[in-house]
Amino acid sequence: MKSQLEKRLLNAVSKIALDNAKKSANSACVFVGYQAKLPESVKNLRKF
Repeated sequence: MKSQLEKRLLNAVSKIALDNAKKSANSACVFVGYQAKLPESVKNLRKF
């Protein structure tokens, strides 16, 4: 039972991380001076 719970938890964490990466790939920084560089794998998640 513990391994099944761990799998569900890790699956949920990975979905949250993927959604967060998609949001950051499609948005820009609101501050003038700094925009963090994204890895190529995140750049591939862009919608445009």
